[in-house]
Amino acid sequence: MPSNATRSSPQPWPWVGQPRVLIEHPDESAGLALASILRQAGYAVAVCPGPEQSEHCPLTGPEGCAVAHGADVVVSSLGLERPEAREVLEALRLRCTGTPLIVVTPRGDRPGQYDLPEGCDLVASPVVPEELVACVRDALARSSPGPRS
Repeated sequence: MPSNATRSSPQPWPWVGQPRVLIEHPDESAGLALASILRQAGYAVAVCPGPEQSEHCPLTGPEGCAVAHGADVVVSSLGLERPEAREVLEALRLRCTGTPLIVVTPRGDRPGQYDLPEGCDLVASPVVPEELVACVRDALARSSPGPRS
């Protein structure tokens, strides 16, 4: 696994100086493939599976998620049809208000088709690497002046 792309743990980010992207994807290999695209573009990346059947996403719990709070942008590919994914998106908007949120949706879906939290950017799946990198870059440019330390 690349040195700056890892499965997330509830610990704070170990990388300073690079923009940090959290990828939420229930499929580990697909999440790591997205991480590889962004790592090659110069981002530090963590991947989390989001809520699974046996556990809830730490972000929706009382203590929150240090990885989500430390991310400069979050890319969510949890599947909008799942109620747990909707809970995570809502928790991101409530707890990480200034963090850009990019939601991966099936190609061909209409932007207004989903009741997404305000301020979400959309990327179509299957993901085109250049589109993902451009969306992350644009989201970061619209948010804070630089990565958090």
